[in-house]
Amino acid sequence: MMTLIVPLLFLLTLPLGGNGGESGSTELRRAADLARRHGVSAEFLNQMISAPDAGFIEKAVRINVTNYAFTPDYSGHYNSESVSKVQAFLQEHDSLFTAIERKRMVPKEVIASILWIESRCGSITGTYHVPSVYLSLILANDPVYIKASMDRVASNKDFDPSQHDSLRAVIEKRAARKAAWAIKELKSLQTIHERGLMNVSELKGSWAGAFGFPQFIPSSYTAWAVDGDADRTIDLYSLVDAGHSIANYLRKNGWTASRSKQRKAVHHYNNSDAYVNAVFTLAEKVRS
Repeated sequence: MMTLIVPLLFLLTLPLGGNGGESGSTELRRAADLARRHGVSAEFLNQMISAPDAGFIEKAVRINVTNYAFTPDYSGHYNSESVSKVQAFLQEHDSLFTAIERKRMVPKEVIASILWIESRCGSITGTYHVPSVYLSLILANDPVYIKASMDRVASNKDFDPSQHDSLRAVIEKRAARKAAWAIKELKSLQTIHERGLMNVSELKGSWAGAFGFPQFIPSSYTAWAVDGDADRTIDLYSLVDAGHSIANYLRKNGWTASRSKQRKAVHHYNNSDAYVNAVFTLAEKVRS
């Protein structure tokens, strides 16, 4: 299997727009039809594609399929400026994060570090229509988008043309997996919608379909988000619910006193060694 790794500075900064016009609408409807065939409610899908911000996001397809080939640079998240801002953030909300730490048994510095890396402690939560991200990804294994994904990886100056066939195999496998994953996440979005937990049709987030201060994907929301302030709602745009939800996520995914298990829990949150290293580096600097 061919593996190509090249440097990339923060995928989150890439300009990801939707495809406007009739062609974008046609693709979104085609994706919705495929989702319906895989068990997603037609009524739910109609509401999602009729939303004012709905649109096919072709660039999100490429990024989701090809991000394995690019190494994100997290160093800006734990420089001196970032450390100072997270320390000030924790000081401002000390009573909240101390309470979360005591209840969930996850250090407040780790929780705050994840909040900072994911959304700058809630100040940057994403502008992409989340249902559209997942609908777009359903078409990831369409030949047109397979080619677009291949072109993105192959555009790197270090790419070896002799690896073209190996690249195709990798991209096709990843595209099929992403398409299946997108349907699963749409079903979780449907569950959130049917339970009246939030207005899903207006939900905005990242190119990866994550939302809120902690940037949960829909299935993470339904599995691990919690009501931290006992107001009978789970609002990931609330600092209380976001902080408790991050800690609960880590605990439910193996966080203990063991550093190796702590790393595995954070790795479950984001499947990237660079991300895990960034979280612990920032947390340690904030604590010192």
